Amino acid sequence: MGWLDALLSRVGPYRTGTLALVAVHAAAALAGYLGMLDLDPVALAATLGATTLGTLLTSLPGALVDGGRVHVESSLITGLILALLVWPALTVDGLVGAGLVGAAAGLSKVLVRWGGRHLLNPAAAGALVAGLVVAPVLGSGAPVWWVGTPLLAPVVLVAGAFVLRRTATGAVALAYLVAYLAVTVPRLVQSGQEPLAALVTTLGSHPALFVAGFMVVEPLTQAPRRWARVAVALLAGAVAGVPFVLGPLSTSPELAVVVANLVTALVAAPRAVRLTVVGHDTPGPDTHEVLLRPQRALRWQPGQWAEIDVGRARPDGRGRRRVFSLVPAGRDAVAVAFGVRDRPSAFKRALMGAPVGTTVRATTVGGDFLLPDDPQRPVVLVAGGIGITPFISQIEHAGPRDIVLVVVCATGMPPPYLRRLARTRVRVVVVSPEPVPALPPRWTQHRGTRLTPAVLRAAMPDLPKRVAYVAGSPDLVRRARAVLREVGVRKVRTDTFVGYGRRPVHRSARAQERARVEAGAAR
Repeated sequence: MGWLDALLSRVGPYRTGTLALVAVHAAAALAGYLGMLDLDPVALAATLGATTLGTLLTSLPGALVDGGRVHVESSLITGLILALLVWPALTVDGLVGAGLVGAAAGLSKVLVRWGGRHLLNPAAAGALVAGLVVAPVLGSGAPVWWVGTPLLAPVVLVAGAFVLRRTATGAVALAYLVAYLAVTVPRLVQSGQEPLAALVTTLGSHPALFVAGFMVVEPLTQAPRRWARVAVALLAGAVAGVPFVLGPLSTSPELAVVVANLVTALVAAPRAVRLTVVGHDTPGPDTHEVLLRPQRALRWQPGQWAEIDVGRARPDGRGRRRVFSLVPAGRDAVAVAFGVRDRPSAFKRALMGAPVGTTVRATTVGGDFLLPDDPQRPVVLVAGGIGITPFISQIEHAGPRDIVLVVVCATGMPPPYLRRLARTRVRVVVVSPEPVPALPPRWTQHRGTRLTPAVLRAAMPDLPKRVAYVAGSPDLVRRARAVLREVGVRKVRTDTFVGYGRRPVHRSARAQERARVEAGAAR
């Protein structure tokens, strides 16, 4: 699936979600136009406008609190989801109800928040309020989840798969589906349906596929660790499938998602943290580092990442947020680093040009790219380019653990953070098509354009005993994992840097000379 990852790497997670939801809307509108679905395409467009406008207008206070622009694409995604839940209508009551549902979703981001971030999935919160308040008053706006129909199920499945692939949340979505099916299918079988028919009914006529692909994986309401995200998704699936009535509340997908969000908030206490830019550095050729000081404690573990929001800076096509591995930068400070090509994106230009004192936000911190708990377990770390960043913190906090770092360089330029790595005791193997000048004496070099089994066997005779970690572009991760499997490594963990593909690198003679001088200074 390398071609798919390369394609998705050009589009940010939010844009992927937007395009996927637009595809579902387009399929529904076409089916309505052809008479295959009892739906007015014009009413659908009007309802979408109402839900999106309502979300945008009530999201403004939250943007003012955060000191940034309204995240328009996030509000658009919420509006797209809600328009697939409430029944499209061109009546005044119908459009007002749809607008109020959107308004409730936007207000949930302002009113139900902790540590600078919202706690509830906005679409789920808006739908829940609509069912409890809006619909009883207006007689419209109740969530009917009309997207859960057999005609749209294939489109929802494919569109959701793109989102899950881009956000690497397939395990979370699968956990929700497994729990929902485990509760719902036996109940339908008990009512008289055949098992296969019950399964088809659940997947085709219930909104489970939509909830799994677009709602339980909403990023800002997720726990930092995957095991916790999977556990909460299992809970959400079970709650959504168990029939119950408790006062005004009853079984519904939106209630299940809100319950899961509240559990995450209580157990994981996710929070956003403001970061102040305190400096800039160049840790290697074609690499830029931004030094940041958190305005309050930033809880993270070596190898984890943070999603950085540049706030008022104008976003590019991939949005105003990016995920970066965190690098220690002295006491009470962290850094994020990224590769810089001839034409850096608008997001990278915003960070590179941010003067000292500028404030950005770490909207979420997470990741499971962590070294084994057993300090006696030897590891091999394979990095490509800027993929070295998660390993810096791991190496510097690893103590006496047996670590071998393999760095794959695209050219004869030294890897980022060479000076810091030179001060550690870790063994380093550099794979490069050209000789890398002025490497520390104990480092070894291998000529080649890519990692091979021979290189790994020569560097580590005990490879099968090691746990492998690979970080870098999708292409490097895919190839390195295959090579590691070939030489007998059974456990391979990966951190794919989506957005860093195989691009030619052109450097001037002056840039090459500067890199050689910087490398020599590390000796």
